[in-house]
Amino acid sequence: MKKIYSLLFVSLSFATFAQQTISFEAGEGYQLGTLHQQNGWEVTEGSDGIIENQVISNEAASDGNFSFKNAYEPDFDFQWFPIFGAAKAFDEPADYSSFTISYDVMVTEKMGADFEFTLYAVDASEEFTPVAGVGIENRGYIYLIKDENYGFDYAQAEWDANQWTNVKIEVTTEEIKYYINNVLEATIPNFSQLNIEGFNMLHNNYGGDGYYDNVVITTGNLSTEKPIHTESITVFPNPANNNVSVNLPNSTIVDSVAIYNITRQKVLTTANTQNIDISSLSAGTYFIKVTGNNAVYTKKIIKS
Repeated sequence: MKKIYSLLFVSLSFATFAQQTISFEAGEGYQLGTLHQQNGWEVTEGSDGIIENQVISNEAASDGNFSFKNAYEPDFDFQWFPIFGAAKAFDEPADYSSFTISYDVMVTEKMGADFEFTLYAVDASEEFTPVAGVGIENRGYIYLIKDENYGFDYAQAEWDANQWTNVKIEVTTEEIKYYINNVLEATIPNFSQLNIEGFNMLHNNYGGDGYYDNVVITTGNLSTEKPIHTESITVFPNPANNNVSVNLPNSTIVDSVAIYNITRQKVLTTANTQNIDISSLSAGTYFIKVTGNNAVYTKKIIKS
């Protein structure tokens, strides 16, 4: 079996929005075939490159003609955790005090893979952490993530093969609410209270395919209350090939500058904020992290 190298959590160009719908239709700029690099999506990478079967499909749709097929990967073994799929990150983190996402999901068979949809954040240690998430468990159960260690409780609702299920997650400052088919299943504390960097749709490759469609995202303004900031930092040029520079708020005394890849590995450190040489990095998505004045500033950058 081939090896799986990394789970890609991020990559999307999203402006600040009140509401955004992703239904994977041609009118939104999607076409049949791999989802990788379509409208900024990124797909899990294996030992021979991007895995092949995470695609825009016309085999099933809850609305319209296309959907995202989170498919079985026959060239790989099964995995303990869901790591096969695709992900998007927002250009600016979404405010955790007012965020709602809903989507339709259909899985083709029971006793196969578990399919997991997760909202994620990046904490002050530059670690990815869940904000909320819902799993379609292989036996027909639905589980609801309740803590930073991916602990979960089961919902009362269950799912049936080849039938669409609607999921809605509401995130506010104090609470997370989970709805299945418009029925409130659980209300839990907002355990992370971190702004939402993006979301992913993944499975553990035990068999069967999942389809996702009609993703609707509603959010308020960006939060400025947490010590991780993005709204006051500018990186240019972006995308970039050889060098990038960072503009920070006036009077910021820089303690450190680091660049991380999307698998959370630190790939570059420097004391400079101007003309940072990134020519040795592979093309792709990275995060730059600048610490100073008791604050952490992060920004997504694209290496072309």
